[in-house]
Amino acid sequence: MKKIIVFSIFCAVLTLIFGCNSDSPSSIEDPQTGNYVKIHTAESNGNKFEVWSSTASNFLYGYNNIGFKVFLNGAEQNSGFVKFLPTMYHGIGGQRHSIPVEDMFLYDTQNSLFTGYAIFTMYDTAAFWAANFSYNTLVQVDSSIIQLFPESRSQLFIWNNSVTQREYVLTLINPRAARVGLNTVDMMLHETADMQTYSEIESAEMFIRPWMEAMGHGSGNNINPTGNGGGKYSGTANFTMAGQWFLYDSIKVNNSFITGTPPPKFILEVN
Repeated sequence: MKKIIVFSIFCAVLTLIFGCNSDSPSSIEDPQTGNYVKIHTAESNGNKFEVWSSTASNFLYGYNNIGFKVFLNGAEQNSGFVKFLPTMYHGIGGQRHSIPVEDMFLYDTQNSLFTGYAIFTMYDTAAFWAANFSYNTLVQVDSSIIQLFPESRSQLFIWNNSVTQREYVLTLINPRAARVGLNTVDMMLHETADMQTYSEIESAEMFIRPWMEAMGHGSGNNINPTGNGGGKYSGTANFTMAGQWFLYDSIKVNNSFITGTPPPKFILEVN
């Protein structure tokens, strides 16, 4: 009975917190560029972490390009590193899991932020997200509740491989708003064995195939994504006409395909 009462109170608090936030997500076409806006503050015992995003005005499902400002007793820090660990809780005592996230957010003098990425892999109104923040592993703010918003143009694909006994996460960063013609394709690839710790995969081979199902054809002049560090891959997809396209990606790691048949696909509305 006590657990039910505690959980009910906690849900009421979450409702109050979320209901008071009038911000709505406003994504930009390239989530890796643009101006940063403050989206969250976590503080305790005179220490404060501000979260800034160039992706949207809130945390979004999918890829987030974010940065941190750190204040210790009111003094802003500009050296060292930040660690950020979000966890999704499916009820009190229920299942929980983390996400692919930058291992260390290092200071970027151009933006005056500790910058990196976070990929929220699930949006579920019956669950909630909380995050731990640390600066140089010494200063911490724990279990700060964060609000996640859906974003229709954010896409990722998660699958298990029984041979490697790993779960893989393929995240589409660009394009979010595809256009007729050549489009830059940016993706990230991660693996995990426990849904708690995720590793960037650096040495994958990717083979993309745009396909327009309604017209029964693909396209030429595509360039397969290649790695450019940090688990990121960039290539080019050619969408020859407006409409809905599938973008398939077959992936090899250590000369063996980790994708199945059919391979992962993203669905893009091309204008």
